[in-house]
Amino acid sequence: MSFIKITIDQQELRSMEKALGDLFPKADQARVLGAIMRKAVKPALDKLREVTPVGPTGNLLRAAKSKVVTYARDGVAVGLIGYQRAGRESSSSAAGGSVRVGPDRAFHQWWLENGTQQRVVATFSNKPYARRGHLRRIPGKPAVEVRPHVVSGQNAYIASSFNRLGPFKMQPTQRVPRGGTGQRVQTDPAYPRAFFKKSKNPITIPPVSPGGVGGRPPVETAFRESQQAVAEILQRELRLTLEQAIQTISRSSQGTVFP
Repeated sequence: MSFIKITIDQQELRSMEKALGDLFPKADQARVLGAIMRKAVKPALDKLREVTPVGPTGNLLRAAKSKVVTYARDGVAVGLIGYQRAGRESSSSAAGGSVRVGPDRAFHQWWLENGTQQRVVATFSNKPYARRGHLRRIPGKPAVEVRPHVVSGQNAYIASSFNRLGPFKMQPTQRVPRGGTGQRVQTDPAYPRAFFKKSKNPITIPPVSPGGVGGRPPVETAFRESQQAVAEILQRELRLTLEQAIQTISRSSQGTVFP
């Protein structure tokens, strides 16, 4: 798990934290630190949203959140940034498939952060299907009516987004010359909102490095690139809180009455 490592004036931060503990009871200390931490984690959350890649659904960016937890008994506060736990709120179909859109649908957050292993599509598709009637047009020849009929099957290995991301259309592509191989299929909508691949052999999907195509694991990157800003806010807010507390105690000892 990633974490924020404070690297600026650590000794000063420790001294201020100790001074805070001397001035406030544990419960009040946790409350004060919680308010400071909420300000300090904001640049980390902003950075996380900046470095989060946006895919076909936008679910990952939508799930980026921060959270501050206070512990009254211990007088401490902990700030967290990351992606909201998946699958607890209402959602809707992204585009007619099984993948859904919602504020907490970032099931893929772990794979993006840590990478994926190689996968193989090893299921042979040979299920008959019905083909609709249509007119087949050949340049220089009369159109031919093709009646609805049953096709025996794909007789191939298929990797497709149809079931998960929803229906798509196949764009016409130029045929490969006789004897050639590797005709490319284009989908509408285009990749990454849809994809289709057909092969006579099992389809190997290569592994993905941590951070995906960009190679920047979003949570780790956000922590690393925001830690200085977080440290500076912690220092500033702790110092201001201590100065205000000391001024209040000083005025109270001189007889000033506070509402």
